[in-house]
Amino acid sequence: MSTQEAPLTNGETPSSRVLSHLHSYPVVHDSVEGFKQDPRGSRVLAIATNTYNNVFAPFTPYFATPYSYLHPYLARADQLGDSTLSKIETHLPIVKEDTSKVKEVALSPYTYVASTWQDEYKKTHRHDGPIKTGIVLVSTELKIVQDVCQMFLDYWYTGKEVASKKVEEARQQ
Repeated sequence: MSTQEAPLTNGETPSSRVLSHLHSYPVVHDSVEGFKQDPRGSRVLAIATNTYNNVFAPFTPYFATPYSYLHPYLARADQLGDSTLSKIETHLPIVKEDTSKVKEVALSPYTYVASTWQDEYKKTHRHDGPIKTGIVLVSTELKIVQDVCQMFLDYWYTGKEVASKKVEEARQQ
């Protein structure tokens, strides 16, 4: 809710490495900041903070004992979540990129399909109507299938070339 949460036992304030890690991603940070800047978002946050302070905060002392039992498990879950996010970063480095770059990559399939549709629509020489739309729909689908097959074949042939080079190297040794 808020940056400073209610202290738990011995004056500890809860912190989450997972939430801190997620907030370090530019997309998440920009989304949260945008939500805070939006009038409706700031209103929702204000209502949630007031609800927490008025309804749940008075019962915090009663949860101190159960929390002391759960704390090691929650800390371990937090550690596992943080390490999982670190592994995700190694496999998907795009998550650390700027928001505009992530948005561009995320919207690239839509952009591809929309541009293919426009190209096929311009190529079809008929009057606007359901027949032209049907022809454009079929030709767009065929073009997308053709492009996917071409990508697969390019991948297949590069793999085949690498394998044949390795076979040649093994024969020469």
